[in-house]
Amino acid sequence: MSVGLYVARLAAEVLAKNEAAVRAYREFPDVTMHWCMVDLVGSSNFRLTQGPERGYIRGENFLSLVAAAIRPYGDVRIVKEIGDAALLCSGSVRPLLEACTLMKLAADQLAPLAPSADLPFGIRMGIDFGVAKRLARPNEDYLGESIDRLARIMTIRSERATILIGEKAFKHNERMLITEYADLCSFSHPLHLHLPPEKELSEQVIYREVLLSQEKAPYFEGYFSEWKKAGGHRT
Repeated sequence: MSVGLYVARLAAEVLAKNEAAVRAYREFPDVTMHWCMVDLVGSSNFRLTQGPERGYIRGENFLSLVAAAIRPYGDVRIVKEIGDAALLCSGSVRPLLEACTLMKLAADQLAPLAPSADLPFGIRMGIDFGVAKRLARPNEDYLGESIDRLARIMTIRSERATILIGEKAFKHNERMLITEYADLCSFSHPLHLHLPPEKELSEQVIYREVLLSQEKAPYFEGYFSEWKKAGGHRT
């Protein structure tokens, strides 16, 4: 057979799959969730300068931190790991904010203890809220503008904040966030992410910086109820 016939077969298969995908998408269920992405800062540069073995060890240390931080929260799941990043979901913003706070403070605490640089890593976290389609794939997966918006938020480089929260997630939980966690963190005014035309979404991306209180956060005793039930350290 010729290359032309192989190409024709490929094209016919794609067209058949296209029709099936159109039907399937309309049947996928909608879910409304809080989404969180946790990213290891500078992972590619670290592998280039330190080598793949050190990069792998550093990445595994990072993912172990994510897994340990969310372990007490039965409502939080790791949807997927994308390189040195993890996408989490939860029905509530509370466990995501608490887990992100713990990850940030733990990474800061590890930094001076490991001069090898396998442990003192920077992390960046984003939280948002909205509807997505649950896809019919072997592993749990979702697709939707809420996740696309979170991905845009994760491109932001803030000099003040490690955690960013989308305006939809903030507004959906505003009263609880600004009253119950007032001694743990504060929130910036709304900020607008300006995107190039080819990356714009149907709505403008608006977010806030989550500013942890470096003095008060380690001594915050409110909430974190799942950690209290687990004794704060159960593995």
